[in-house]
Amino acid sequence: AQATVVHMTQDITLKATRADTFYYPPDWNPCRGSLDQFQRKKGFEHHFGKSRTKNLDKGLLVIRFEMPFKVQCLRCSTYVGQGTRYDADKKKVGKYFSTPLYEFAMRCGAITGHDQSADGGVHCNQRFVIRTDPKNDDYELVEGLRRKVQTWEAEDAGNVWFHDSNTRQKMAEDPMFRVEKVGRDLARERSEKKRFFDLEELQAEREDTYALNCRMRRLHRDLRKEELAREEAKKREGKANFALPMQPPSAQDSMEAASVTFRTDHDKVAVAAGAAAPLFRKRRGAEGGPETKHSAIEELVGKRRKLAEHA
Repeated sequence: AQATVVHMTQDITLKATRADTFYYPPDWNPCRGSLDQFQRKKGFEHHFGKSRTKNLDKGLLVIRFEMPFKVQCLRCSTYVGQGTRYDADKKKVGKYFSTPLYEFAMRCGAITGHDQSADGGVHCNQRFVIRTDPKNDDYELVEGLRRKVQTWEAEDAGNVWFHDSNTRQKMAEDPMFRVEKVGRDLARERSEKKRFFDLEELQAEREDTYALNCRMRRLHRDLRKEELAREEAKKREGKANFALPMQPPSAQDSMEAASVTFRTDHDKVAVAAGAAAPLFRKRRGAEGGPETKHSAIEELVGKRRKLAEHA
């Protein structure tokens, strides 16, 4: 019995065997009772609890069933992928010679609404029934679902395919057809070899991922430094004073600007000085006051007017 257990679990990981209740502790002996009794004595309980064996008198045992292939529900038309797990009722329904036949019953868990549900609930709850078929080394879909058949052509998938019997017969009878067929096959072979070598070279170039990562990060750092330098230069320049871009300064522009002479309109200066003077003037004191300042401005304006006339 111990050799049989090792053979059953030698290709299954420990985590998967525990999830599928296929894990047998090394200190368990089948002569001393079932595995559930042994685990219960050690303080462990099956994740289904007592509901796992509540219908054992009817021959039903609750297990975790994994869908062996992709199927489609006949009620809600939902596709169920391979490897999807269900809480299923396992039942022995007969024998094929000395091999027992087991039947697994479960419910569809797709959310469809009250209209399409089998019992008026939120989920589809269509009953799935799958039976083992040891005669064909397969599973038989009994109720509620159908198998999704996927076909493909080796030529469309880009794989190597062999000539069928009709093609071989035609090649044997028609020499010209054989020559053309062989020529096309050789051309395709050369094309595939060239593509294969290109892929090998590309893979060899990308083999050192660390160096490629360093090169990419270095490139991004340089680009980031250039962007920061442009932003700093733009900040130093400040906002533009005109809508049109200005040309850089030159020596000729400086000479022309220095040669320009600005003349002052002294009459306007006198009027402005008078407008800026206070309305109520104080008398001239010993130390000078507003009258003294106003006289000084008038004197200065007169001097500048005389200079402008002599110039």
